[in-house]
Amino acid sequence: MLIKKNFSLKKFNTFGINVYARYFVELKSIGDIQKILDIYPSIPKLFLGNGSNILFLKNYYPGLVMKIGIKGKKIIQENDYKVIVQAFAGENWNEFVKWTIKKGFLGLENLSFIPGTVGSAPIQNIGAYGAEIKDTLLKVQAYETNHRKIREFTREECQFKYRSSFFKDPHYINKFLILSVYFLLRKKYKKLNTSYVEIQNELENMNIQTPTINDLRKAIFNIRYRKLPNPKEIGNAGSFFLNPTVDIFDFKKLKYKYPDIIGYDISKDKVKLSASSLIEKTGWKNKKIGNVGVYKKQPIVLVNYGKASGMDIYFFSKKIMKDIKKKFSIPLSIEVNIIR
Repeated sequence: MLIKKNFSLKKFNTFGINVYARYFVELKSIGDIQKILDIYPSIPKLFLGNGSNILFLKNYYPGLVMKIGIKGKKIIQENDYKVIVQAFAGENWNEFVKWTIKKGFLGLENLSFIPGTVGSAPIQNIGAYGAEIKDTLLKVQAYETNHRKIREFTREECQFKYRSSFFKDPHYINKFLILSVYFLLRKKYKKLNTSYVEIQNELENMNIQTPTINDLRKAIFNIRYRKLPNPKEIGNAGSFFLNPTVDIFDFKKLKYKYPDIIGYDISKDKVKLSASSLIEKTGWKNKKIGNVGVYKKQPIVLVNYGKASGMDIYFFSKKIMKDIKKKFSIPLSIEVNIIR
């Protein structure tokens, strides 16, 4: 375990912001975790996966950044129909999904190509194309830093909500370090989740009427490749904003005034609006101020053109939120984790 001082995190956040950490360490075992907490019991701590959903507002973090490098994945239990798999926190999420598909395990395919690590996934309750991690998650194993012990959280105890969980609650951030995640997956084939129009259109473009799990994964890759910028080429953290939810009555009023506004029914009385369509309708699509801009192919994504600071990106986002509130009377929330 090597502790580094005044360490640049530029390569450890996908916005590519050159922020420095007072201390940095990569943890590869529970023993490493216990040891580092003994060395630095009281300074601020930040748990870091791949840095794909984070924005540093300052150019210096005054505490200890702990990158989770515990890796591994294994089958815990299986029968002819179902399987329980365990994946450790440092595993790359997309590579883990790829592994489950190769094994013939079903349930995570719609979450293909989401950046980040397995340990970060439950915190955000990551989701895409009609699926969320809560749909297959069985339990989470976490290290409670205050009491120095391992705890297990059931799906219900994780308190999953739209892009949120117990672990994202401000009272518990950085108090529980996720060690591994258990998933309950299917082994027998069932109809794949192709309910999203984008997937249906892509499968049609691929001339596929009865898709296999690999066809679905390829379709998702095609969509994401077209819509989302590669962080290695241009700094970004994927979706910067959450899609807001409104009452169906309010949605009908918006639809009357703006017929092409996009919304998805999520219950009998709630509709999830497309934040991208709201951003586009306020004139922010492809707009740029200084070194920050709205990505031309996907308005929900903010990009760093190379020299933007965290504050530059944050203030840019606030301008968008202000305009949407003024035009639609709808508050827009930030999905990316803000480190102040």
